Amino acid sequence: MRCWAVVALFGLCTTALLANQQSERRTRREPQVPIVSVVGCVERRGATLDEWWLTRASEPTDARPGVFNRDQVAEVERSAEPGTQEFQLVGVADFLTAEGLLATADRALFTAPDQANATGELLAGRQVLVKGLFIETPEVGRLNLIAVVGLDGTCGE
Repeated sequence: MRCWAVVALFGLCTTALLANQQSERRTRREPQVPIVSVVGCVERRGATLDEWWLTRASEPTDARPGVFNRDQVAEVERSAEPGTQEFQLVGVADFLTAEGLLATADRALFTAPDQANATGELLAGRQVLVKGLFIETPEVGRLNLIAVVGLDGTCGE
């Protein structure tokens, strides 16, 4: 009889533990840094032109993780208006041209030119839609890039 009691108790504990784990999986924690999308114009700055900025940018709007779909890009292209915000761009290497990626930090040491995986969407003077982690600091807002899509609009430079 004791053996059955132990087995039953073990079964109850296991069921409770599994139910708790499933509940935790369903409950997603909010990201510590918000993911936002912003439209603006790409600009290079700095003494060596190695700083990338998003100028004439819109207010950041909450975004979901992942890339943009065609409908999202089309909607932005229809309604994009120049903004007044400015953000420093972080994590730009994968969105530059292959040559730009290889010129970034030590990338050329471990990436062959024919293996450079870069989108080429981040070009100075181009209007873009970006998605990134929004890092607020007292000095300047930063966007750690997740996705960049070049738009048909111009920056009029």
